Amino acid sequence: MTLDSPASRSNLAQALASDPNSITALRQTANTNSQAGVKAVAQQFEALLMQQMLKSMRDATPQYDTLSSSPASSMFRSMYDEQIASNMSAHGGVGLADAIVRQISIQQDPSLLKQAWHTPPNPFGKSSTLTTKPATAAAGAAKDAGDGGNTSSFIDKIGNAAKSASATLGVSPHVLVAQAALETGWGRKPLTDAAGQDTHNLFGVKAGKDWQGKTADVTTTEYVNGVAQKKTETFRAYDSYADAMSDYASIIKKRFSDAVGSGSDAKGYGTALQSKGYATDPSYAGKLALVAARVQRQMAGAGDA
Repeated sequence: MTLDSPASRSNLAQALASDPNSITALRQTANTNSQAGVKAVAQQFEALLMQQMLKSMRDATPQYDTLSSSPASSMFRSMYDEQIASNMSAHGGVGLADAIVRQISIQQDPSLLKQAWHTPPNPFGKSSTLTTKPATAAAGAAKDAGDGGNTSSFIDKIGNAAKSASATLGVSPHVLVAQAALETGWGRKPLTDAAGQDTHNLFGVKAGKDWQGKTADVTTTEYVNGVAQKKTETFRAYDSYADAMSDYASIIKKRFSDAVGSGSDAKGYGTALQSKGYATDPSYAGKLALVAARVQRQMAGAGDA
């Protein structure tokens, strides 16, 4: 059996429910292929949790003095629950195994944490120019919204560019600034080219076949079946933030028409984008509204709102 294939990991995970000897095979897998071993162990941990859930459900069900409540029946029922839990974990489970694999992968290679914000799943397919936005970047920007010095610097840097795009989209400048903050962590996580130069790409816009401008190849990390995989993506590069905002506005107007004309309603704008698959974080709209409120106050204080 090839232990590093998805099928073999699934078989190994299921075998452990009834064959203690296969623990040896699991140990060998961990020694010869650490990533496959992590996946198999994570599935077993998830299976144990699911077994406890099933046991709790059984315990909460009234038992009567019948054949089904005999010691033998209880033993076979327990074995059945173990196998069910193992099978469920091996075929997707509840997502705990994948979360464990991601966490351990980051611990083994800390660089994955820095890169992970670039690599959410893309619901628009390979031809899409916009990447979807993960929870991690949005959460970080929302948390940093109280950093007055950091936010002021970022607003000053892209504020004028946002005003121009605002006229195209019918969306207030502070909303667009807030969105750029979510995507870049207030400018601390910019997309850079091979030479380390800023591409001014505020929204993770990929370079499709129709793009005739400058590009930058960026190494990103994606998770496939819970396993971290590095790949190179080609993104658009701009001469200025104004060019980036203008291009972004054209894309939104064409592909996310429901979001156009949202004005100062940051949550409504975020919800419209989220409903079309722009963001994978279910709290994206709320986080956008939170950051936008802070940006609006600062821009109003500076006379730029």
